[in-house]
Amino acid sequence: MSKRLLFVTSRLPWPKNSGRKVSLYHYCRGLCEQYGYEIALFVFPEWDQPRDAADKPAFISEVRFSTPISRARKAVNLASSALSGKPLQAALYQSPENRRLLEKHVADFKPDVILFDMIRLAPYMHDFKGKVRCILDLDDLLSVRYARQLSALDKGTSIAGHYAGGMSPTAERLFCRGRIGRMILKSEQKRLARWEVRYAKDADGVILVSEAEATALNQRLGAPRAVAVPMGVDMAAFAPCDTKKRARTFGFVGNLHVAANVSSLQYITEHILPSLAAPFCFEVAGPVPDEVRARLEGITGLSFLGEVKDLAPVMHTWQFSLCPIPFGSGIKTKILEAMAAELPVITNTVGSEGINAPHGKSIFVHDDPTALANTANELLDNPERCREIGKNAAAFVGESFAWEHTFHAFQNLDL
Repeated sequence: MSKRLLFVTSRLPWPKNSGRKVSLYHYCRGLCEQYGYEIALFVFPEWDQPRDAADKPAFISEVRFSTPISRARKAVNLASSALSGKPLQAALYQSPENRRLLEKHVADFKPDVILFDMIRLAPYMHDFKGKVRCILDLDDLLSVRYARQLSALDKGTSIAGHYAGGMSPTAERLFCRGRIGRMILKSEQKRLARWEVRYAKDADGVILVSEAEATALNQRLGAPRAVAVPMGVDMAAFAPCDTKKRARTFGFVGNLHVAANVSSLQYITEHILPSLAAPFCFEVAGPVPDEVRARLEGITGLSFLGEVKDLAPVMHTWQFSLCPIPFGSGIKTKILEAMAAELPVITNTVGSEGINAPHGKSIFVHDDPTALANTANELLDNPERCREIGKNAAAFVGESFAWEHTFHAFQNLDL
């Protein structure tokens, strides 16, 4: 009889067009193919995802979906969370109907293990504690990310991120921007700092992508409960092809509905591009809200590609990736994928966090905008140097972050 694992997720893991979806997809694949689990999903789809299992990969046996949560229910939950001090984002996913649906799925599927995706779904662990082994996949420490975001947040940037698409424009404008948005983010950061520890203590194990963050959480817990299961890369998908490089062309990958990506692009356009020697072409691959396009389109050398179905062929035309990240946490998928595509990556300390690639050999890490611009100018004029660093980068990622290596880390959870 096969082992069974139920993954309660906050999005469908396909198509793999975001870092989190990539992780969820390959976690399921690895747990099935290398650990022998039959995998089922209980999914709370994102606002723009269908509630159907079309294109389900073969390594997932069954998918069931949550029922949509009404705005009235969310409002009640938010009011309750505001009084209780629990994370506000968790309130957006709670409903009695979905508790019953999840309980039925557990009763029907009879899992040996339940994985809960991120802190937003952690409250559902309560119903199964002591009955089924419960693992909390935090991904990264949002309390750390939000603390950094507060120090770098532009007053016009929304704190809602991708979730903004599921909100009314009025609510998003009133509560997710400016002074009110900053107040809510500051409150949520404090709530998360408390509840990351509380939920981690309730779980039978905790997953983070960064070894440094797993160590930090274990210090707060006073016990080795959290383990690092690093972000991985599908090396074959990004392996170089015959696509030719375009002279003086480089790029950035990011969904510009996400505040961190908007801040990265704003930083690049304000502090780095003006110091680069023309001509050059700076391409941005990823969805672009109209307001971002209107604000930045027309900047010399900047070109928006929009959402790209297959990133690898586009990245293979670039000389390097320019990716300083003002705030964030965990390991950045876009940086690992660029390195796998044999691109030199120019980033900062936050961007390189958790990767530990050698500066100047496999990656360039600078926190000063002048140093970032100087490195970009050097690479624009030196295609041979780009090829050298790019090959080093791919070799490093292949040795440290190929998914087959990453899957070994699940052993630390006795899976």
